[in-house]
Amino acid sequence: MKIGKTIKRLRIESEISQRKLAYEADITPSFLSLIESDRREPSLNTIRKLAEGLNTTLEVIIWDAVPIPENIKGEDRRACELAKLLATRFGGVIGESNGAQP
Repeated sequence: MKIGKTIKRLRIESEISQRKLAYEADITPSFLSLIESDRREPSLNTIRKLAEGLNTTLEVIIWDAVPIPENIKGEDRRACELAKLLATRFGGVIGESNGAQP
């Protein structure tokens, strides 16, 4: 699982500097750099703080970081790819609406 690659992509898409995201997650910019280059594995708590700083959810980061197994082929693979795309693009919004009270 390449959590760092996902965090870096989401940070760049959100136009947030490493320094700002590190501050939001209460870690050093150098540690964030190590995470983004997949040289360090962040704790679940750190991933949660990074997700908050990126205005997304922990689940979106993890879902995006998990590769689709090679043995999944054809329509099943396309369905998994679409699910990942939807989760990464709309997961934060979906996650927020699921927690709302009617």
